[in-house]
Amino acid sequence: MILTQTELIERCRRAQQLVQGNGIDAILVFSTESEPAGVRYFSDYWPSFETAGVLISKENAPALIIGPESRTYAASRSKIAEIIQMMDFRESSQPDYPGSKLPSWRDIFSRYGIQKIGITGFHMFPHTMMQNIIGIPGVPVSNADGLLRQLMQKKSPAEIDCLRRAAKISELGFKAILEAIRPGMTEVELCGIATAAMLANGAEAAGYPIWCCSGPNSNQAISRPTLRKVRQSEIIHFSIGAKVEGYSASIGRPVVLGPCPEAIRKFMQVGLDASDMTFDLMRAGAPAAEVACKIHNFVIERGYGHTLLYGPAHGCGQMECEYPFLETSSTYRLEAGMTFMADMFMAEKNMGFRWEDGLVVRAKGPAEELSNFGRKINIL
Repeated sequence: MILTQTELIERCRRAQQLVQGNGIDAILVFSTESEPAGVRYFSDYWPSFETAGVLISKENAPALIIGPESRTYAASRSKIAEIIQMMDFRESSQPDYPGSKLPSWRDIFSRYGIQKIGITGFHMFPHTMMQNIIGIPGVPVSNADGLLRQLMQKKSPAEIDCLRRAAKISELGFKAILEAIRPGMTEVELCGIATAAMLANGAEAAGYPIWCCSGPNSNQAISRPTLRKVRQSEIIHFSIGAKVEGYSASIGRPVVLGPCPEAIRKFMQVGLDASDMTFDLMRAGAPAAEVACKIHNFVIERGYGHTLLYGPAHGCGQMECEYPFLETSSTYRLEAGMTFMADMFMAEKNMGFRWEDGLVVRAKGPAEELSNFGRKINIL
């Protein structure tokens, strides 16, 4: 294990300090099975089927909140000792669990002395759960996502080590594809090869559903693999990411099974050059918007401005894609210890690709590359 109990305790302590200094009595960190980052950040618990929360109040020890079925699972996994079960965190099919006597929000708020609460994971917080909370008279609810970002935006040495390991395992997933890929294999089949290689080499899971998007599917910015068979002379776009102790890194690569049309080669090269620029420009102290504008202008000057969707980078950590995005509208400066995915996605009407690799902003000089295997024009 890279992360220690001491580090998780320190996170909860720092969050408690933020609660004490921001005029609220507690924060409720909410997470789902597919977006587990907040809860796992504090507890190392990753919900399955159910949702979960971590309650951090001004004075009490933190509590993990789970649904009716996860008690034994949570007890085996959570680094937070106090575990509370609530009906609101049950699985989405909403079983009744007749005979269960679990506490209500009113019970919890009374126990912890909560009169004002902030919620993180605010934009995915269930409407029905919110109704039950705001139904308690005199308890205002606020969006506390900004508070949590203060803790998560700059990574500790242990967190960076998790990302380094995840990136190297992701490279092994791509290496396995390069060794196996042939015309006629399906997108799903190729994703299975990458996933198997990562799990066999130390990943606890894929960081997200791995995808292969080929031919006319390659212009999809986010996607899922299909049973389409890959062919020669088309872009086959891979996004492959491993999860290590909750931390997800990714690599994105286009591949062409030769021969490669010159228009495709030229298109991929502009994206690769822009991606390489990102690692040099992302330096501590640089205005994020300035970096984004320089890279976008590079692409525009080469005649591909119409292919840009976002980026050229986004934060990474407990989620492969987390706050902040590096955009032409960004208002922050880069700081040492920030971690990003340099993510150059470009798409025409009938083809597209992603060049993606993790990076760490250093105190001096260009960013540290978390991965670079196969960051070249891959024509096989």
